Amino acid sequence: MAGQENQQYTVLYGRLSQEDERAGESNSIQHQRTLLEKYAKEKGFENTIFLADDGYSGTNFERPSWKKIVEIIEAGQVANLIVKDASRLGREYLQVGYYMEIYFPQKNVRFIAVNDGVDSTVESSNDFNPIRNWANELHAKDTSRKVRAVMKMKAEQGERLGGRPPYGYRKSDGDANTLVPDEDTAPVVKRIFSLCAAGNGPKRIATILTKEQVVNPSNAYYRKTGKSHRGLDTTRPCLWSSNSVTSILNNEVYLGHSVGLRTTTISYKNKQRVERPESERFVVKNTHEALVTQEQWDIVQEVRQHKKRVPKHMDEPNIFSGLVFCADCGKPLVLHRASTMKKAEYNFKCYTYGKKGKTVCTPHHIREFELKAVVLEDLRRVTHFARMKEKQFAAYIGSKNTLELRREMNTIQKDLDTMRRRREELSKLFKRLYEDNVLGRVTDEQYRMLAGDYTGEQKALEEQIPEKEARLEKLKAASANVNTFVEKAKQYTAIDELTPELLWLFIERIDIGERPGRYNRNGMQEVRIIYRDIGVVDSTMSAEDAESAEVHFIPSLEMVVQQMAAQTQVS
Repeated sequence: MAGQENQQYTVLYGRLSQEDERAGESNSIQHQRTLLEKYAKEKGFENTIFLADDGYSGTNFERPSWKKIVEIIEAGQVANLIVKDASRLGREYLQVGYYMEIYFPQKNVRFIAVNDGVDSTVESSNDFNPIRNWANELHAKDTSRKVRAVMKMKAEQGERLGGRPPYGYRKSDGDANTLVPDEDTAPVVKRIFSLCAAGNGPKRIATILTKEQVVNPSNAYYRKTGKSHRGLDTTRPCLWSSNSVTSILNNEVYLGHSVGLRTTTISYKNKQRVERPESERFVVKNTHEALVTQEQWDIVQEVRQHKKRVPKHMDEPNIFSGLVFCADCGKPLVLHRASTMKKAEYNFKCYTYGKKGKTVCTPHHIREFELKAVVLEDLRRVTHFARMKEKQFAAYIGSKNTLELRREMNTIQKDLDTMRRRREELSKLFKRLYEDNVLGRVTDEQYRMLAGDYTGEQKALEEQIPEKEARLEKLKAASANVNTFVEKAKQYTAIDELTPELLWLFIERIDIGERPGRYNRNGMQEVRIIYRDIGVVDSTMSAEDAESAEVHFIPSLEMVVQQMAAQTQVS
């Protein structure tokens, strides 16, 4: 409208929300336009322009076309504003009332709502405006409530909600509610999960995809459908953000599950979307083809949980993050690296020792390269055994672990029984303490002190009991997991180097023992590897065991560490 500053317009305004469409209202933008243009022509309004907001709620006044109308009103270029009915202007009665009663009269804008018989130049037509605006807002609230109910029902049934399919999928040709892998973007999703499983964080993955000129999700959808959306930047179609990668890594849809109601609006007035709590979401499993396996998903989540940003002086991440623990105090071992250190000097030390000193625990020192070599050799040994002699391996694991599993399960069960009894005792103590305080047998100060102690102990029990229960259930199922381990081992016939993916796939944790003697670098050091699904596989497998399994005899982990320490000392 440049160059026409002195010209005044009759603005015909239309609005259609998603709620209006779902509620079955015949308020299409084209229908509104036809009605308004016909009315303007019949009543002799000239110099008309039509502006519309399609897909915007009536409680939201941050609409592009509406903001444009306000802009030209402020410029003094609007003489008349005509809508089909007042609800097209909006459904928030305070805001609509402000525009109709204050703003339009101040700006000398004649306001007409055709179907409502509202004309700001006819005083009597405005008498029912407050009631009408209030009713429109009630309608918006009721519609929002009904829409939420319908969305909840669909989510419970596993129906897909929303029009835009997740990146990596497209709508099925035969059923728009069914997702099928997209030929172009599904491989990218798989690669993102593979990169993360290999130890790369979202920022690093985004950098890789940007460098390789992979089209980002927003632009990929736009190129496929021609549909624009908010936030689309076509000037940089291959620029990936860490947020986009994170969103993909967090989305269970790639497991083949329908995830409903992940987000919601703050209210029917405020359409800002926020994440729902996990408890309020609906997950219906196996509704479409998965792009990642449950196993890979679990590995990725484990890697992300324990991954820390790599300091600038470190050329690679700590692949053992979240896996290595002190055999005595149970706390993690911390990797120490520095720009002044050689790679051969990088080492792990007990967290407790580093924080509280030698009076609480000992260093449990082990060099990073030593640990890598030990774990690599043992992983090769165990997986080779599993591949080459399945039956013998299963029998070996079964016979070896039966007694060990039973012993650990009995220990955990006893601990659980004790903890549950103590929890019940604490509940009785609380009740008795309260009664004693009320009756004056215990002072307020004594009550606060004892209650604080009981609360702390009770809180600790509430955290520990579920952990113990989960561990017990895991042990009960361990005997059935040998086949799972064998199948994984078959996928990796040649293990040349350790990766985070390999470690999390096969290993549950690694316990590092202390060398005997304070400065004895040549002393025997226990490295206990607990494998997923099968537990501990003795590193001191006899020569007969090795021969029967058709594997080369590998020295014990203790021997390997001892030999490496000696070599390091000599060099």
